[in-house]
Amino acid sequence: MSVFQLNNGYSLSTHEVKEFASDLSSYGIPYQESEHWLEVGDCELRNNFTLYISVLSQQVQSLLHQVIPVLEGYAVSYRLLKNNRLVDQSNGLTLGIKEAGRIIEIYPKQAKQAIQLVRELESVTSTFQGITPYDSLRIGKVLYTALDTGIRYHIPVAYRNKRRKGIIGKYYIPTKLLRFNPKGDIYLGVNIKQFAFSHCIIKQARAASFIDRYGRESAHKLFWQKSVLEAIQHELPVPQVIDFCSKGEDHYLVTSYINGQVLPERLKDVYRDRIWRELGVVDKVKILGYFLQITEILKRLHELGYLHRDVQINNFIIKEDKVYLLDFELAYYMPAGTPDPPFGYGTAMFMSPQQRRSEQPEPGDDIYSMGVVLAFMILNPVDQESFSGNIYNALVNAGLEAVLLDVVINCLDPAPAKRPTLSSIITLLKTGDIPGKIELV
Repeated sequence: MSVFQLNNGYSLSTHEVKEFASDLSSYGIPYQESEHWLEVGDCELRNNFTLYISVLSQQVQSLLHQVIPVLEGYAVSYRLLKNNRLVDQSNGLTLGIKEAGRIIEIYPKQAKQAIQLVRELESVTSTFQGITPYDSLRIGKVLYTALDTGIRYHIPVAYRNKRRKGIIGKYYIPTKLLRFNPKGDIYLGVNIKQFAFSHCIIKQARAASFIDRYGRESAHKLFWQKSVLEAIQHELPVPQVIDFCSKGEDHYLVTSYINGQVLPERLKDVYRDRIWRELGVVDKVKILGYFLQITEILKRLHELGYLHRDVQINNFIIKEDKVYLLDFELAYYMPAGTPDPPFGYGTAMFMSPQQRRSEQPEPGDDIYSMGVVLAFMILNPVDQESFSGNIYNALVNAGLEAVLLDVVINCLDPAPAKRPTLSSIITLLKTGDIPGKIELV
C-alpha cells in the first residue's frame, strides 16, 4: 500500500484473536463472511426494526452463548463482528464513530417480533456491559435501536435518557452537548464556583464504556489526561485543568473553555470553496502559519518528554489566529515510559504504521501524523470520511509547491528514521522557497 493510500480499519492489537465463527459452528449455524462480519440469514434486510447489541470484547463470547439460542428461536437474521480484535476496534472508535458499539446487528421482520425479542434478550443480557452506539435509543442494558422507529418499547427507568445532566461535582453545570462520544460526551458548561459563572469544558468518561486487556477503563485515560495537562499547561497553549470529579459511576475532567474554531472550520473560512492553487499569498501564509504553530507546539511537547499520539485535525482549536492543542488521553511520557503499556488506539488515517501495530511509541509517530495533517490542510476535504484514497495526485492537482509536497512525502515515510525532525520542518517553513515565507508573530 502506498504511504499516500489512507483508509480505515487497520489492525491495531497484537494480542490473541478469538474468532467467533467457532461459536456459531458449535451450534451448527451456517454463516457467510462479509468484510468485518459473520452473517446469519438474509442480512440484506434493512428496516426500522433493527436492533443493536453493544458489548465489551472481554464479554462477547459469554454473551453469544446467551443470545444465540434466543435469536435462533425467533429465526431472525443477524450479523456479528468476526473476532474480539474487531470488537476492540469498534469500541475504540477505530472503525468510525458511527459504527462504534454495534457488535451484533439483529433484523426482526416486524414490530411485534422486535418487541418480543427485546424482552427476551434483555432477560439474558442484563449483566453485560457495552458502550453507547452513535445516534441510537437505549432500550435495555446493552440493547439499542435506531431513533424514531415508531415502536413503543418499554424502557426501564434506569436506561431512559435524561434531558439534563444536572450539576457535575459541586460547581459545574452542563449547558450544551458539543460532541457525542460512545466512551463519554463533551459538554460546554458553566463553572459556578465562587460565583464565577464562567464557561468551561466538561469531558465525560462513561463507566464501563471501554476496558482494555489490562483492565484499564476510560476513566483511567481521562485521569491520565488530567495529569499530562497539569504537567504542561504552563508551557504550552493547552486547556487549563479546573477539576476532576465523578457523578454516579461516571468521571469528568473539567477544563478551561477556549472560544475558537476547530482547525477544519477555520480552513473552510480561509478557502471559501477554492483550492490551494487558487489562494493568494496572504491566505497561503495564514494556513502555513497555523501549520508552523502546530509544529512548534509539538516540538516543545517533545522537549518536555511527551508524545501526543493523537495528532489529528480536530485536536487543534484556533482562537484569534493562535493554535491550541487538545486531547492528551493517548499521550506518552518518554523519560519514565508511562503509561506502561501505552494506551492503545488513535485516529484512523492519522496514525503511523508503527502505532497501528502497537509498537513502542516514538517521536516519529507524531511526525507521521503531522504529514497527514498538512495534507488535510492543503486539500481541505468536505469531511474526514472523504479524506482517503491516494492523496498524492490530489496534492499535485491542488498545485502544492514541491517543497511542501516533499514535507508530506518525508513525514509519511514508512521508516521512522527517515522522517524529518520537527526542527527541520520549522526551518524549512521559515526559510524555504514557499510563497511569502512565514513570519513569526
